[in-house]
This record gives sequence, structure tokens and C-alpha cells, in this order.
Amino acid sequence: MDSPSDEEKRYLEELCTAVRADTGIQVSMSEVGAAIGLDKAEAGMIAEELIIRGLAELRSLSGGISITAQGVEMIRGTGGVPGPSATGPSLQLGGGTVLSGQGRMAVEAVMRDIRAAALSGTASLGQLEETVIDIKTIEIQLLSPNPKTEVIRQVLLSMQKNLADLGLGDQAARVKALMQS
Repeated sequence: MDSPSDEEKRYLEELCTAVRADTGIQVSMSEVGAAIGLDKAEAGMIAEELIIRGLAELRSLSGGISITAQGVEMIRGTGGVPGPSATGPSLQLGGGTVLSGQGRMAVEAVMRDIRAAALSGTASLGQLEETVIDIKTIEIQLLSPNPKTEVIRQVLLSMQKNLADLGLGDQAARVKALMQS
């Protein structure tokens, strides 16, 4: 089997970043393509090729895909994605008034991780309540067809200190990296 094209590698790198190298997470193949400037048809063709090669897996008929262990290994072997906590440029909030598709994916990924980390910790009821309210505020903003970047940025800024107080320094660092645009 011949090796993937440069465009397929870019797509696979973006997929790996979007799912934080976790083979259990599914994302929209169209959104991954849009993050690297592809239209829906182009994204579908590249995703199909990666699925055939065993580097990605179709998860739903509506276009949900995930990366396979083989896909993660290929990307890590080329130095494309350092690991599940990647916080590179593609995981940034952005500076626009309205949150972009890529920014939305980054915020959703960080929120999933924060939710899991906060619930597994030993936070006081007050700290946990504050964290949950901040998460819900961001989730509500993400329900909007035009989520406001500045609203999300301000809630993340508030969360950053709370996460550090909860002993979730890794999550606080991810929030800080996310806000750098």
C-alpha cells in the first residue's frame, strides 16, 4: 500500500489533534476538513481514503469518524501530534468576534477533559459547583449559532484560577494555552 498524500497526512494530523489522540472519541469528518480548509466533499473523500487505509474509522452514518491506533502511531511517528494533551496552534480559541469551527472543537475538547478531571478529583462542593456552572455557561454559549469568543474567553479566564486551586494544574495549563490567540 502506498503512503498517504500530504493532504491526507494534514487531515489525519488535524483528526488526531481534534480527538487528542484518543481512539474512542468521534468527530465530524466535515469539521475536521473545514479546519484545514476543505469543503465537505473533499473532506469526505479524504476521510474515506483514510478509512480504507485503516488510519481512521467510520463511527456513524452522519459522518462521525475516529482515529485508529494505527493512525495515531503514523502521526506520532512523523512528529505531527505529541500526545493527548496537545495544545499547539490548532487548539487555540482564536481572536474573532464569533468562535470559529476549529475554536469550537478546541473548546469542546478542553471542556470534556475539565469535566472528567473535576469529577474525579476531591473538590469541595463549592469549588465543584463553581466549575460546573462555568462549564455549563460555556456549553450554553456553544449552543448559539454564533458563540461569542469574548464571553467564552472570560469564563475560561475565571476557570483557570479555579482549576489551579482544585489541583488541576494540567487543565489550567490547557485553558491558558487555549486562550493564547
